[in-house]
Amino acid sequence: MTTLVSKSRCYECGGTMNGQKGAYRYRECGLTSVTLKDILVYRCANCGAEVPEIPAAGLLHRMIAFRLVCKKKLLTGSEARFLRKFCGYSVNELAEILGSSKQVIWRWEKEGYGPDTERVVRFLVVAKLTRELVGAPSSILKNVSVERLIGDLEETLKMLDENKTRASENYEISPEEIAKFSTGVGEESNELVAVLQ
Repeated sequence: MTTLVSKSRCYECGGTMNGQKGAYRYRECGLTSVTLKDILVYRCANCGAEVPEIPAAGLLHRMIAFRLVCKKKLLTGSEARFLRKFCGYSVNELAEILGSSKQVIWRWEKEGYGPDTERVVRFLVVAKLTRELVGAPSSILKNVSVERLIGDLEETLKMLDENKTRASENYEISPEEIAKFSTGVGEESNELVAVLQ
């Protein structure tokens, strides 16, 4: 952590929280491998509570989803769950779409999808992003076209059969990359770096 930036009252014990810029493990997204760097994190010395200020969370989740869609290896169970939630599907809704049961979806979200199911899920994510790109008055992902989304996915799907391994990958999302994709509307992206380890 760097020097003290700000102070606040603790929401749990009423003590003082010190706000410092530093790294924060972003477990709230459901992926334990996401670390946000250079964000303001308030920590209480009395009870240990932590409260991060997560800038551009909507954009960050879209960037994580985009990276997962283009991952050359099979998704882990937690990555599969992240994408289901990103698309806004309940377990029952995804089971209905895939012609399966909620027990099978739960098992996949522990162990990961098979290559064929994964292709469908990746297309569902691209469909959600495409709807946002085409239907919104101003897209939340600037500099991404429908052609790029579909083209990147097609290339990834061609490689999935070659890489029948399931493993987490490291991704670095720099402030410059967030700024490149940011529409600038309400986004404080120039201080955020996310590292998916």
